[in-house]
Formats: sequence, C-alpha cells, structure tokens
Amino acid sequence: MLYFIIAIITFTSYFIFVPELLKHYWPEHVENKYWFQIISMQAMHIIVYIIVNASYGVIYYLNHPFFEQYKIEKKPWPWQTDKQEWNKLKNETFINFFINLIIGILLAMTFGLTGVKYRFDRQSLPNIWEMIPQFLFCILIEDIGFYWTHRLLHLPALYKYHKQHHQYIVTISISAEYSTVLEYLLSNLLPFIIGPRILNEKLHMMTMLIWIGIRVYKTLSAHSGYVFPWEIFQYIPFLAFSEFHSYHHSHNNGNFGSFFIFWDYLFGTSNNYYEKKLKDNYGILNIYNPQKKKQMI
Repeated sequence: MLYFIIAIITFTSYFIFVPELLKHYWPEHVENKYWFQIISMQAMHIIVYIIVNASYGVIYYLNHPFFEQYKIEKKPWPWQTDKQEWNKLKNETFINFFINLIIGILLAMTFGLTGVKYRFDRQSLPNIWEMIPQFLFCILIEDIGFYWTHRLLHLPALYKYHKQHHQYIVTISISAEYSTVLEYLLSNLLPFIIGPRILNEKLHMMTMLIWIGIRVYKTLSAHSGYVFPWEIFQYIPFLAFSEFHSYHHSHNNGNFGSFFIFWDYLFGTSNNYYEKKLKDNYGILNIYNPQKKKQMI
C-alpha cells in the first residue's frame, strides 16, 4: 500500500510541478517558433534521458539486495558477464544515442518546414484538464504505430534493421534507444509525432514537451530491467510495463506494444508470455490472461 501511495504521488507530481516550472519560465513571446520547437524538444529529451538514466545508473552501481529483489531476469547484468564486451557495447550505445539525436533534430527540422502550427503563446498555456485527453490521444496513436512498426521489423526480411536493439538480452535503461537509424525513424519517432501533428493548433508546445517527458521516461523504465513497486506503470490496467517488455528481449518473441497490451492481446502475440506466467503471481495481468480463460473452458 505504501509503494502504491508513493507511485501515485510521484506520478501526479510530474503533472503538477513540470507544468508549473515550464509556465514560470515560458517566454512572453516566442520570436522564432521553428527553432524554439526544435531546441526545446531536444532539450527536454536530453534532460529526461540524463536524469532517469542517472537514477537507474546509481541503482545498478549500488547492486543492493533491496533493489536487486525487483530485478526481472535472473541472469547477470551485461557488465557482469564480459566486462570488455560490455565496455564496447556501452560506448556503442552512447555513440548511437547522439547519432539518433541528430536524426531526431533533422526530422523536427523537416516537419518544421511544413509549418509549425502548435500554440506557443503564454496567454493560452494549457491546464491539466486540457492536457490529459491530449496525452491519452497521443499515447493511443503512438501505441498503435509502435506495435505495428515493431512487429513489422520482426519480419525476417526486415529484422536486420532491428537486430541491433536485441543485443541487449537483459535490458538496462540506456538500451531503450539503442537502434538503427531506420528503426529509430520508423518505430520510435514517427509513431510518437503523429498524434501531435494531428492535433496541430489544438496542442500547446508546453503539452508537447511534457508528452516527450512521458514517452522517454516510459521507454527507459520499460528497459530498466526492474519491476519496482513504487512505479505507477505497475498499477495501471492493461499497461505494458517493464516485465512485459523484458520478456520480448529475453525471448525475442511477441509483446510488441509500447504503452498498452491491447494489440498483443487481440492478435495473440503475447500468448507465449501469458502461458509462461500463468502460474505466477504477477499482478493485474492475471485478471485478463487469455491462457487462463482457455484453461477454464
């Protein structure tokens, strides 16, 4: 119960303090919307990436039994198997992050050339009641796009463009954005940006920045290798939390969704996972386990 309360507090704090912080520093007038959106989007991405990865980095470094009890895979961390190979993979991962960061900037510049239609004015800064339905819309659109592009990349003809990401069999937070350029564009960026582009002028740029924070934190958490009871993702029904995605890496099979399990559930691409977990106590997923229903028939 205590961890659930902590999860609720930390989750709601993000939607209280971050908007207030942005409102406090939001300029009275944005002179150049084109560059403001590009710089602010990348800055938000980098800030969340550094803070969240640094937090997980401390936990990995401590290697304390309190945290390790929540480790998902009962296999060694990458640095515990082959230190030389780990240093090589770690360096490649950070280099890859900067390459993909450039790709993200170029995509933002390209979309910017078509016209920046988000709202930027201080007078119409959104409140939480405006942002919540827009977040839900963006999440649903991103989840649909990610599921199908991710599943597409697992086809034999295209898997070579996704194989790099699966070098991490036991995932850690920095592995979240370790991908080829094609995968980063097709599966990471495009599903993420479609929702905001549909909303256009209905979306304030501040909402866009908070949406970036949500998406980056969610993918880093899903790849952390831990299933912490104080993270809100463990309590939201039908959410594809870290254990769900960890199975995808450890078995290289199914569980293609990013935010939710809807598409995996409907198309049976999570059946192997549910079959494996049927006898385990793993929270709310047991309520709608399709394999459990088959046993009851």
